[in-house]
Amino acid sequence: MELKLVPVTDRLFQVVGRNQGRFPSSHSFLVLDTTTALIDTGCGPDILELIRESYRLDLIINSHGHPDHSSGNWLFPDVPLHAPIEGANSHGRLEPLSHRLVEAGPLADRWRRWVSDAMGFRDRVPTSFYDHGHVFDFGHLKLQAIHTPGHTADHYCFFQAEQKILLSSDIDLTPFGPWYGHRESSLKEFRRSIDLVRALDAKVLASSHLDVLEDGIDDALDRYARVLDDRSRTILNLLNGSVSLTQLVDAAPIYGRHPYAPELLRYWEGLMIELHLEELAERGLVTREGATFRRN
Repeated sequence: MELKLVPVTDRLFQVVGRNQGRFPSSHSFLVLDTTTALIDTGCGPDILELIRESYRLDLIINSHGHPDHSSGNWLFPDVPLHAPIEGANSHGRLEPLSHRLVEAGPLADRWRRWVSDAMGFRDRVPTSFYDHGHVFDFGHLKLQAIHTPGHTADHYCFFQAEQKILLSSDIDLTPFGPWYGHRESSLKEFRRSIDLVRALDAKVLASSHLDVLEDGIDDALDRYARVLDDRSRTILNLLNGSVSLTQLVDAAPIYGRHPYAPELLRYWEGLMIELHLEELAERGLVTREGATFRRN
């Protein structure tokens, strides 16, 4: 396994994650300044071992509580761990995190097994919490924490204002588009967070699941946001007569298919579809009739 570092600045590097940062892995970010820091630990245990052998970390920062961003925290038990205040009651603890992100019961049990097996997640409780506007001062480099909910309630980006460099976390600009499959997720907040990111006018954007972007950032944000409207249109077109949520999930308008952990993917698909249906109903385009939905 090779430790591949892509320069973002002379003191900030993208750590290319396992499988090129594709879920269930992610890219991490390494700060080499007066303070040596790692942002997110989902790049893969082998890569984290190489980081541990090569650098002495002063702190770890998690952008949010998802295990593909926090699964390797436990490999650095003596390094201070900073996490978002919005997830303080569950961050880094598998049991409460499972009840937060999926329904309690068999589904939460399945999620815990999958996260442990697929991501190597083990519990590691944060040592401190940050909130919106907090500035991480590493010496020369400073990153401001920007609260950008929608994906999760505790999702953050990090912005370097002088050079307009943005670590956009899971506003990731991938072709798949936004992900908002939890009870705490919000389609409205995700749209606002995309607008907030756009307003920062970043000159360099580095997300957790894509290569570093220096050109075409506005166009990439436009394409990313349009995915939400495309999904709404697809769901609306599926409403031929009265259609149940189960039928809509079977059609998989968001995932396309459910190739692994299907019970989890179907659950998340259903939550995302429901958010679109709520939005469409607010616009007067959809009516709910008991357990079914119809197009107006």
